[in-house]
Amino acid sequence: MYENPILVYRSMFLPRSVKVKRTAHEDKSCAVKKTKLSSGGSLLEDTNEFQDCRSARTETSASRCSLHEVVQEHTEPEAGDLSVGSTTLGEGSRNTDEDCSSEEPIKSFSKSQRWAEPGEPVCVVCCRYGEYICDKTDKDVCSLECKAKHLLQTQAKEKNLKSDQFTRAESQAETHLLNTPYFYKDHSFILGLQDEQIENLKLQLGIAVQGQQVPRPIIEFEHCGFPETLNHNLKNSGYEVPTPIQMQMIPVGLLGRDIVASADTGSGKTAAFLLPVIMKVLKETETPSALILAPTRELAIQIERQAKELMAGLPNMRTVLLVGGLPLPPQLHRLKQSVKVIVATPGRLLEILKQSSVQLHGIKIVVVDEDKKLFKPPVLVFVDCKLGADLLSDAVHKITGLQCTAMHSEKSQVERTDILQGLLQEKYEVIVSTGVLGRGLDLVNVKLVVNFDMPSSMDEYVHQVGRAGRLGHSGTAITFINNNSKKLFWDVVKRVKPTGTILPPQLLNSPYLHDQKRREQQRLKQLQNSLVTGDNIMDIIRKHDKNNSQR
Repeated sequence: MYENPILVYRSMFLPRSVKVKRTAHEDKSCAVKKTKLSSGGSLLEDTNEFQDCRSARTETSASRCSLHEVVQEHTEPEAGDLSVGSTTLGEGSRNTDEDCSSEEPIKSFSKSQRWAEPGEPVCVVCCRYGEYICDKTDKDVCSLECKAKHLLQTQAKEKNLKSDQFTRAESQAETHLLNTPYFYKDHSFILGLQDEQIENLKLQLGIAVQGQQVPRPIIEFEHCGFPETLNHNLKNSGYEVPTPIQMQMIPVGLLGRDIVASADTGSGKTAAFLLPVIMKVLKETETPSALILAPTRELAIQIERQAKELMAGLPNMRTVLLVGGLPLPPQLHRLKQSVKVIVATPGRLLEILKQSSVQLHGIKIVVVDEDKKLFKPPVLVFVDCKLGADLLSDAVHKITGLQCTAMHSEKSQVERTDILQGLLQEKYEVIVSTGVLGRGLDLVNVKLVVNFDMPSSMDEYVHQVGRAGRLGHSGTAITFINNNSKKLFWDVVKRVKPTGTILPPQLLNSPYLHDQKRREQQRLKQLQNSLVTGDNIMDIIRKHDKNNSQR
């Protein structure tokens, strides 16, 4: 099939001492066995003996035997013969074959090997008699089993060494990056895009921007040139690709520009401002360097937890959480431990600044996350009783952290005046009131009214929803209704439907509403029949005469 093929056989290892009978005219032996790793890779199994081999040299001295290779150059053989170079192996090699078969088989398992005598070589794996030499490492082994284990251990060490070298190289590169001043610039891929492509991308993603020289949005986090540790933390936190708000907000923040951003809940706003904050304060020596204000305790806890995840492994990046509802001394102690980033609610921050000597003059960045006072006018909520006003007010404050108070008839006049003044000055974000605020007040800054309890009459309902949208301004009213107010279902529909409001199907399909509608239609019909007109006057007279005659 092939012309002049070359076969190369390499023995795995040889015994240290091999007894070989030699003829007077021959100084070569054939003490070679071919072995290989089993399919599982754990043990080396014996294979067929080479019976016709001459090109093997075996040292029989007490010193170690070196490994060798058998190279056989084949030409077209005659039937029954094997050619090696120009020599044909035939009868002359039979005595040598007989000598080879007298060798002891290589031990497969270490338990088959004896323990080493003093001065004898020792197996590097099990410490038994190191009868053989591993051809790949030149180490003493006692059996095929220990050789396989030794090779696996050697491979693992080499792999760990390469990994350590790679880690050290990465660490040196990252240290150099962290010590180098960071300046954001558009990635070459972003710069290569046409203006039309950028505008089309913004249009598809719903990104709208205002301002001068706004940088182009990124497509991937790698476009920002973050340290590898930060990129790793992003992936561990589940950030594979940036969201639209992150694509546009991150490069603006990295440039140190002031930002007012708005996006839906769950769109990734927190990471959008945390990443620029981290990069900006990473090399700051002054502490603290950044302050993040959140309106509620729950939101502040969430932000600080995410900040820790993203900062993991970065040098000297510590955070502190300052919120109410938790002990003050531990927070104050933590604040003095050279922290880089403060996450706080406004109330607790002011409390700490008043009670301690902590100074925040070193702050370079201030982030206000979802501060509803900047964007949301106060909300007026109506309930049907005083206890309900107190309970709902407390619940809203505890759950949302919004500044909330209750208004009802048991409040003194001084308290009522203070509440109304606080409402006008936006001191309160939510006021829960009974009907005392339902009439006679022009609360211009109230844009939203919520009827938590449906009033008992339509007249009261109209007055309450009228607190929003006073003096020509627009407003919104939200009303909760249930079967307790079923007698007003039809009246609500008649009053609200003409305004174009979309009514819930549960209300429109209510059997109470259909029953009320049917009764009203019947009353209208009866009323129409009782009216005297030119068309029905004669019928009324005949009916009247008939009734009198029957009596």
